Amino acid sequence: MIRIFIRYLIFSQIKSIINKKTKKMTDENIKSYMFQFIKDICEEIGPRESGTEAELLAGNKIEEELKRFCDDTHQEEYISSPHAFLGGIRYGAILVFVAIIFYWITLLADMNLIILDAILYTSFLIVAIVLIIVTVSYFILEVMKYYEIFDFLFPKRESKNVIGTINPKNDIKKTIVFSAHHDSAFEFNTFYYLKRFGQIIINVGYLGVVIVFIGIILKLIFYLTSIQSIMLFFILGIIFFCFTPIILVYIFFHSYHPVLGAFDNLSAVAVILGIGKYLHENKINSENYPNHTKIHLISFAGEEAGLRGSKRYIKAHLEELLDNHTIVINLESIAKKDTIIIIDKESGIGAKHNPTIYEPLLKIAKEINSKTKIGTLPFGATDAATFSKNRVPATTLGGLNLKEELVPYYHTRNDTPEVIEKDALGQILEICVRYIKLIDQS
Repeated sequence: MIRIFIRYLIFSQIKSIINKKTKKMTDENIKSYMFQFIKDICEEIGPRESGTEAELLAGNKIEEELKRFCDDTHQEEYISSPHAFLGGIRYGAILVFVAIIFYWITLLADMNLIILDAILYTSFLIVAIVLIIVTVSYFILEVMKYYEIFDFLFPKRESKNVIGTINPKNDIKKTIVFSAHHDSAFEFNTFYYLKRFGQIIINVGYLGVVIVFIGIILKLIFYLTSIQSIMLFFILGIIFFCFTPIILVYIFFHSYHPVLGAFDNLSAVAVILGIGKYLHENKINSENYPNHTKIHLISFAGEEAGLRGSKRYIKAHLEELLDNHTIVINLESIAKKDTIIIIDKESGIGAKHNPTIYEPLLKIAKEINSKTKIGTLPFGATDAATFSKNRVPATTLGGLNLKEELVPYYHTRNDTPEVIEKDALGQILEICVRYIKLIDQS
């Protein structure tokens, strides 16, 4: 009986110690602080289009908060053409439509309904091919692969990344970057009105452009080799005509009205600040404050404009990041406590993240919530891709599960603070804090 009583006392003491050590990271005050930050930005500043005054004001507000927790803060200005990333989509769709019209003009000539000489006939088809090539190049290089090839066609704007640094108690042996972004996306009309069906239409559109391109090339080859096949090209022309509604979907793919962006991505910025607040409140606690690990808390601008902010940061700091063997945990789109996704690769941009980063993170996350998953980002990209493609080990942690679900608040007017659960913010914060301890003690 005495032994049982002693064991009970020992167990109670251990449990008490653990509770004390983890109290801060699960404190309702920190959860409320993070959620209130999201609400404040949405109410006081509102939507934050990349390269606008609102984005700059949000960055200033974030730096004000970081100053309360960090040893050093600053902002890094850069210039980019944010509209180049999505602004050419509607023009590309119009070019495809014009190419189809040129195709039909030559088809009407084949049917003897209009008269075209050989030079004009050939010119219409060649121009149509060039228009398709320009459109496909834009979509592949600028939209899918995030190369800034067409930026010279769009106006320049100023943006600023916000960086806060927390130094360890002792000499620096490791460096971790926790990143997010504070700009918000244009509303995607396709997702708001058509939901998941809109995503399917977009994919059909890709296939349609390929079919149109092949059809026009075949028509040019047949004409130059004097092969007659009016019925084949008439059928293709009807198919091209059926693609017209999809072209309209692309023309109106997005509005020029940015959303509030509470989920994407003030939620992640709030957790960045939560990390800073937690470490600041535990500065005298050797168990919860890093001894040898420097922490950078970064909020990027221009993520929704094709990762412009993180790309400029990499360009300025790549050598430093590699020399310091920096690890990057990017945070993205947090809303529901039972949706935790750790991204292993981003298929569209072609980024593969480092398993030595995401596997330990997965283990920690599963201890907190067993529903945590490893996931692949099927389209789009996160700021982690910028680092991984430049040999800096990185991954993205958050609630973005585009492979299985297109939530109604992703890039739509429904992206408001009301969709965010405080417990979801708290979970991600706890994962990050535990990861800091793991790296610092390893």
